[in-house]
Amino acid sequence: MKEEKVNNALRINRIRCVLAAVMCSLLCILVFAAVIDQVLSTPDAIVSEVGQKSFRMFTILSNMLMGITAAMCIPFAVDGMRYRNYHLPRWVVNLLYIGTNGVALTFLIAVTVLSPATSYYRMMLYSNNILFHTICPIISIILFLFINTDHQISFKASVLSILPVVIYAFVYLIMVFAIGEEAGGWRDHYQIGDIAQTIPIYLLFPILCLICFGVSTLLRVIHNAIHKKRKADIERYYQKAEAFSYPDIRSAVRALAAMDREHDKGGELTVPRRIMQMMEKKYMSGLSVKELCCIYIDEYYRAETDVNS
Repeated sequence: MKEEKVNNALRINRIRCVLAAVMCSLLCILVFAAVIDQVLSTPDAIVSEVGQKSFRMFTILSNMLMGITAAMCIPFAVDGMRYRNYHLPRWVVNLLYIGTNGVALTFLIAVTVLSPATSYYRMMLYSNNILFHTICPIISIILFLFINTDHQISFKASVLSILPVVIYAFVYLIMVFAIGEEAGGWRDHYQIGDIAQTIPIYLLFPILCLICFGVSTLLRVIHNAIHKKRKADIERYYQKAEAFSYPDIRSAVRALAAMDREHDKGGELTVPRRIMQMMEKKYMSGLSVKELCCIYIDEYYRAETDVNS
């Protein structure tokens, strides 16, 4: 039963590669389609921001950032399927965090503020709103929380994740209230002026930042909990699986290299440094990462060396 559970961790990791490739591709397509639809739309009584004015809306910008970041994940997911070693750089995960925080905030405001002011159908289901306000945010949140969980998110990253909201809010206040639509600024499409009659702007801005930080904190806590569990499952596989049950880590690393060589697709060699660090926790050999990498590479190319000699 333990062996079956251990092997299941690796199977789930492989499924994660496929899901990442499919969902990231789908998200890119949906965001692209929604943006094009918005740019080519006809203005109506509620939304007049079409054409180039579309990019004045935080909804458009946050979804575009998420779509672009998802596109960055696709090559890593494809490599993960080819080499069974899906891993995202920390900066990509942090960028995903920023994008997810933006669309999650969009989803939250659409549900709690915009929908009651108009209608839930108009905000959440009508036209491209079903993509901008509902489908794309939900896919983004699922991607970030359950699939692209390759690094622990730090508190510092949570603080940085609200910067796009702060910058957008600052620009919005200047373009709407300091410059004004008549002088070439923006229309108050989020009706901040009406809200300011109840909540002063000097209080509204900090409240928005606190809400955004609360959303980012919730995302970080859930993401980190899932990351910790997934990492523990993968570590358990490389520490307990029969395929790596050897008296010393040198033999285990050579077995790993031989296994990877059998699945060589002719591309660039990726040395599984993280995996070997997981294995080292079992053997406690004291070998450095550099030494483990040298053992892996020597074994990986051993067949070619034997032929040449």
